[in-house]
Amino acid sequence: MQIQNQIGEGLFGHIHKCLTDDENTYAIKIYKAECPRKLREKEIKILQSISHPNIQKIVKSDGEYKWFITELMNQDLYSVISKRGTLQKGTIKQILLQLSNALSYLHQLDYVHRDIKLENVMMTQEPLVKLIDFGLSVYLDSNKQYSRHCGTSTYMAPELHQEDKLIIGEILKKSDVFALGVLIFTLCYGCPPFTIAKSTECKFWQTIEQKKWQAFWNYFDKKIIRSDEHFRDLIQNMLEPDHKSRFTIEQVKQHQWLSDQGNLN
Repeated sequence: MQIQNQIGEGLFGHIHKCLTDDENTYAIKIYKAECPRKLREKEIKILQSISHPNIQKIVKSDGEYKWFITELMNQDLYSVISKRGTLQKGTIKQILLQLSNALSYLHQLDYVHRDIKLENVMMTQEPLVKLIDFGLSVYLDSNKQYSRHCGTSTYMAPELHQEDKLIIGEILKKSDVFALGVLIFTLCYGCPPFTIAKSTECKFWQTIEQKKWQAFWNYFDKKIIRSDEHFRDLIQNMLEPDHKSRFTIEQVKQHQWLSDQGNLN
């Protein structure tokens, strides 16, 4: 195996191109020295246990869990919108549909991703989108509680910012939906809907928390008219501050905004 140029970096590892002995080109994630073995082993075992067209596919790993090889993908969604700006409605619908299918698959198996964001969604040549980076993912055990403060702050649901250190695992499925809502909004408007889901730190989040949705949409649609009634309803339910009232991923999939699927171009 020949390790080539670095093409990415995450919290726990570096991503390089690699050429295998069979002359195929893949990506290899090489964990950083400070990354605990327990975390490395967890991510690799999760990837080995799942298979979905919209989730990265593991090809090979080493016995010490120091690296794993996966399919090579073009670029992440953050790079896409940084270069192109906002995406067309039909493209955003297809991206949401594919990611909702991936997340539905994970949640049915009682996995949660815990770090859904633009940088963790890759585009392939098909084109498809694929969810990557399962370093923070966990399998939910009904008898356990999990670390609350986990993820990327600008995508974290309000329940993840609370002071209590632990959270019931089932709630984390709704936290995944919240993060996906932030991602889809950003694809549409080219900016996130708020800076952080803490009411004292962000006026946009205050508007959401107080359910002053008309004022919220009036502000964003002053810049560019992007949304319609169904899109607004979907986002409002995905970004619902109360996790009990927030959409599940199945409700996202069944929403009217997705009924007319767009092409991914």
